[in-house]
Amino acid sequence: MPNESLEEKVERLELYVTLLRQIAVDPEEYRLWDWVIANELNVDQYNSIKNVLKLCVRAHLAAGEDPSVKIPTLEELVDDLVPILSPNPRIAHTKGVIELLRNAVKMTPYLSLQKYL
Repeated sequence: MPNESLEEKVERLELYVTLLRQIAVDPEEYRLWDWVIANELNVDQYNSIKNVLKLCVRAHLAAGEDPSVKIPTLEELVDDLVPILSPNPRIAHTKGVIELLRNAVKMTPYLSLQKYL
């Protein structure tokens, strides 16, 4: 990242070390973490993506119990995720979000997001 301070770079690299440890245990399940590293996302982006995905999964679970609960559409999910990915023009668009989701659904907590693919 071009305008990244040394502190931000260290923080990002520490995140990558943590993610790599999980990838080493099960590379297929943790493909999303590999995608995060490959696209040079930072800690804030990583946390924001996890929060958006978690809210979406919670909505799916709640809708299973109460059909009146609104589940975000793919367009709404794209609208939430593109700003998070926006510093990187290679992934800050609908196809980038689909790529993110394809990797996320390999992880057990995000299986319910398969409905978007």
